[in-house]
Amino acid sequence: MLDGLFRPRSVAVVGASNNPFSIGNIVIRNLAAHGFKGPIFPINPKERAIRSFKCFKSVLDVPDEVDLVNISVNYNLVPGVLTECGKKGVKFCIVHTAGFKEVGAEGIKREREMVALAHSLGMRIFGPNSQGIQNSDPEVSVYANFTFVPMKPGNISVIAQGGGMGELLKLHLHKAGLGHRLYCSYGNEADLTMPELLAYYGEDPGTKAIMMQIESFKDPAAFLEVASRITPRKPILAIKAGRTREGSVAVSSHTGTLVDQAAMATALFRKAGVVEFSDSEQMIKTGIALSTQDPPKGNRIGMITNTGGPGIQMTDESVDRGLVLAKWSEAGYQKLKASLYAEASLGNPVDVVATGGPEHYQAAVETLLAEEGVDMVLVFFVTAPFVNLDEIAKRIREAVSKSKKPVAMVVETIPEYGRLIELLRGAGLPVYEFAEDGARSLAAMWRHTKLAARPREEPPALPVDRAAAEAIVARYSGKNAYLTQADAFAVLAAYGVPVPRLAVVPGPDGLATAARAVGFPCVLKVDAADVVHKSDEGGVVLDIGDPETLAAAYRTMHDRFAARGARFLLMEQKAPGREVIVGVSESPGLGSLVMFGLGGVFVEVMRDVAFAVAPLSRPEAREMMAETKGYRILTGMRGQAGVDLEALEELVLRVSRLAADFPAIVEMDLNPVFAYPKGTAPAAVDVRMKVR
Repeated sequence: MLDGLFRPRSVAVVGASNNPFSIGNIVIRNLAAHGFKGPIFPINPKERAIRSFKCFKSVLDVPDEVDLVNISVNYNLVPGVLTECGKKGVKFCIVHTAGFKEVGAEGIKREREMVALAHSLGMRIFGPNSQGIQNSDPEVSVYANFTFVPMKPGNISVIAQGGGMGELLKLHLHKAGLGHRLYCSYGNEADLTMPELLAYYGEDPGTKAIMMQIESFKDPAAFLEVASRITPRKPILAIKAGRTREGSVAVSSHTGTLVDQAAMATALFRKAGVVEFSDSEQMIKTGIALSTQDPPKGNRIGMITNTGGPGIQMTDESVDRGLVLAKWSEAGYQKLKASLYAEASLGNPVDVVATGGPEHYQAAVETLLAEEGVDMVLVFFVTAPFVNLDEIAKRIREAVSKSKKPVAMVVETIPEYGRLIELLRGAGLPVYEFAEDGARSLAAMWRHTKLAARPREEPPALPVDRAAAEAIVARYSGKNAYLTQADAFAVLAAYGVPVPRLAVVPGPDGLATAARAVGFPCVLKVDAADVVHKSDEGGVVLDIGDPETLAAAYRTMHDRFAARGARFLLMEQKAPGREVIVGVSESPGLGSLVMFGLGGVFVEVMRDVAFAVAPLSRPEAREMMAETKGYRILTGMRGQAGVDLEALEELVLRVSRLAADFPAIVEMDLNPVFAYPKGTAPAAVDVRMKVR
């Protein structure tokens, strides 16, 4: 339990100072200003008092027990401070001090020694290079942190690796009139880990939703396990910094970790049920909605406006984000008709017209919320001097109080009419400035609902010949080498992945035997690890229909690649199908990622691929396939037949099982896989497979 960190009975501050610009002074100021319920003990051997608090020379001189210590002294002094804290019986220390992992090899050594010392003394370290923690629970009210955003009770908890991003998230909740519940910026994560902190948030009864900012994953498997337990009960919203290669370099300079983890993060978030964002502003706006509203139970949206243009923007954004325009029942339609002006539009959006007053807004909101076919409501209101704004806010408040469906407001106004926004927020309604923001926030809430409601199945038990695959992979163990194509195809076949008939060609004398095993028409391929794009280098000959053509193709190819010590393979020629790519990539600390996408130009140019964490369940396999933009092509469109999606899903599952069973396979590409119409199994016609 982390109560000693987030619910301390007393806090000591080592490095406290009367310098108002020092970290220690600011921590004491924040603790006092926000009404910490326990005693505060400044520690400084040179001062008598700091901010009216009696100062002690050492934590050992404090007459009471100390649960939590904030440390902001030079890194060379930290070991001595920790030793005294251990003798005092302190259980948690927040180390604000920098100069550890983030500065290189010497810092890494210091960090490891610090953690080892703390553990030997029965303590846990939060940080180093960290801001600290907050808990706005009125029974605790602890602001053991040197930042500036005022703390007040709220129900959104924030966890951030980067202190600047953490402060940004808190700041914009504050600007929207909201508080936060728990907060921490964990810095280097030397001891207390992000998954441990997240698990505590998940069990906190005052936390309704969690917002996260992550730069790198120290233990992605632990994050997956913890987040998967939380998301069925509470939304987790997350943003991953360092999604681009350039961004990853920036992360390295900040945290000492150089890893491009964007694909892993997306796959990890999806498997765990976390709602991912690439835009911090939109994540905050969704957090604002979740602070006051429950997520919708479906994706049918009803909209109300008093002007046409924003209604169109709301509609477009809602549909683009996966929401469906709700339809009214006949009774609902008649109620709208009886309640609104004759010139009002009764479709979706409902346009109450510019002169619509309090009674019209109340009737429209009540009617839509009462409709069984409506899961959420978005209301746009551009203020006008000829309507009673306070009364409109009051009537909308009355209307939403009768329903648990989420309602978001978009208000266009000027500062003189700012009381309207205050009244609406006081009613527990999220208020936005742009129509698109309201639609995006409701859509993101729906994404949480959809993720939380996904069928949670175990990966299927598939009949495979693991021993046969193991015997082949073992021959390459420790060599950091690519398997020959013949061996790679044999591994796939052992796991039930459909592959063409094939035969190794030992030389010109073996052509006839190979041809009898494979049959005509056939394909002759070079089998060499350094020939990646075989077609570009003349390493593939298609449409070989007789022995004479085969012999001529072999002579040409042999001459071309003789100096490279290449082998040759004869394969059954499969009929062309819809090309897809299925791949595997090692993900340190997590296992393997499975990749799926359309093949050919789609993967080379458009990079239309999706990733998932192996092993996959059947719903996860289908979800990953459907994530690609090209999925609609596979389902069939514009008169073209779709492919056998169940058979393709089975192939993906078998590749996923292979990747999970053999973590030594660090790279695998099946490209292309030919997918065929219903009733015909797909075929992997080319493969590259590398063992660590």
